[in-house]
Amino acid sequence: MMALAYSIYAVAFVSLVFWTRAYTWTEQDALPSPDKKPGFGNKIPLTQAAKEIFCFWGPRVLAMTCIVSLVARLCVLEISLFDLWVTAGIVAFWPFQEWLIHAWLEHHALLHIGNREVELVITKTHRAHHRNPWNPRFGLTTTYFVILFVGGVPMLWSLAFALGLVPLYAALSGNLITFLLIFNYEWIHFLIHTSYVPKSWFYRRLWRNHRLHHFQNENYWFGLTMLSGDRLLGTLPSGNLAVHSRMVMNLGVDTPHDPIAESQPTTTSVTTHLSSN
Repeated sequence: MMALAYSIYAVAFVSLVFWTRAYTWTEQDALPSPDKKPGFGNKIPLTQAAKEIFCFWGPRVLAMTCIVSLVARLCVLEISLFDLWVTAGIVAFWPFQEWLIHAWLEHHALLHIGNREVELVITKTHRAHHRNPWNPRFGLTTTYFVILFVGGVPMLWSLAFALGLVPLYAALSGNLITFLLIFNYEWIHFLIHTSYVPKSWFYRRLWRNHRLHHFQNENYWFGLTMLSGDRLLGTLPSGNLAVHSRMVMNLGVDTPHDPIAESQPTTTSVTTHLSSN
C-alpha cells in the first residue's frame, strides 16, 4: 500500500510540475521597461517589505506550511537528542544545499540534446531574475518549486520515518526546521532585492555578497542565508573583488534588442548598488 501511495504521489507531483511550467515568468516578462531607468528606488522600512512579500502566493503558502508543521510537531510531545541531531544535520548541510542548487542548477549551461539546445526551467527563471534584480518578485520561488517543497519535504521525512531512520517526533522536527529554513531563504532573498537598507552587521554581509553576485560577477557568492558553502568551495573572494563580468545580467545568453545590454553595470554602478546612502 505504501508503494502504491508513493507511486500515485509521484505521478501527481510530476503532473503538477509540468502543468505549472506555463505559470512561471519568462525572461521577456522580467526585462525592465526601456523607458525606465533600472534601480531599487526610494528606501523602504522593514515593515513595508514584510507587507509586500505576502502580496505573493508562494510566501503565503510557505508561511502557512511553517505554521502547520509547527502544530504537527507540538501534537507529538516526545523530545530527545534525536531532535538536536536532526536539526544540526539540516543546518550543517543547508549552506551546501544553497550552493549546489544555485551554482549547479540555477546557473547550469544550456543542454545540447542532438541538434537542440534545452534549458532547465529553474535555469530559465533564474536568468529572468538576473535580468531584473531590481524587482524582488522575480527572485521569489516559482510555483512549481513551492509545490515541490510543500509536497516533497513532508514526503521525504515520512519516508525517513517509515524506513525506521528517525522516530516520528524527529521526522516532524526535521520537517519543521526544513520549512523554517526555506521560508527564511525566501524572506532574505526578497528583502535583498528591495530598497531596504541593512541595519545589522550580519544581514549586511548577506546583502552585500548577494548584490555582488548580481552586479559584479555571477560566478561567485552563491550562498544567500549562509556563507560557509562559498567559503569552503572557493567562491567567496577575499581582498579585491572578483573581476567585473559582462555576463552578470544575462548569464551568457543574449537577447536581440536587449535594453540591458546597453546598460551593463560598471564598477561605479556596482558601488551604487552597494551603497546604503
